[in-house]
Amino acid sequence: MENESRKIRWYEVMYVVVLVGLLGWSVFFMNPHKIGVVDMDRVFKDVGMLQKIEKERQKLEVYGKAMNMLQAYKTRVKSLQDKIAAASTQAEKDKLVAQQRASDEQFNQSIAPMQNAMQQFDAGAVGSFRKRLQQFIDQVALKRGMDAVITTGPNVLWFRNKVDLTADVVKASKEFFAKDMPVIDPALGGVGPRR
Repeated sequence: MENESRKIRWYEVMYVVVLVGLLGWSVFFMNPHKIGVVDMDRVFKDVGMLQKIEKERQKLEVYGKAMNMLQAYKTRVKSLQDKIAAASTQAEKDKLVAQQRASDEQFNQSIAPMQNAMQQFDAGAVGSFRKRLQQFIDQVALKRGMDAVITTGPNVLWFRNKVDLTADVVKASKEFFAKDMPVIDPALGGVGPRR
């Protein structure tokens, strides 16, 4: 075989240099979309909504009923467990265990509608919070030149701190959420709490 030596032409070198330059320029300077990230759980806690919602939840009639029912249930269970421990025969223990199971079932059936009402309250409060917060997210996103904003969660595996808008959103909204206002705003589509 002959060893053929091929000279590289100047326009081939220039072509490669231009392609590498375009690749570098597109990677570093052509960022077509800027995406920001907001940790809604952190905003929720940092603006004080967690405490406000808990305070309002405790004022609900259903909350009081549920707590009273839970206390009565715990007293009943403790009494039955003491009787089971003190029972001398297996038949007596079986009877008391059956009473405890019946008590558990009755408690679970009675508490379910109350839990549902509490979950509706929580959903309304969180929904109102998110709708109220939206204006501050918009404000921060526009100021930082974002094209899209996503919330952290299981689908976001990693992000740079420079795209994290959470601290700016908290700063922008903290004063607003410090005001005394209902945690559920019926005007925003939430259902107000019954007291």
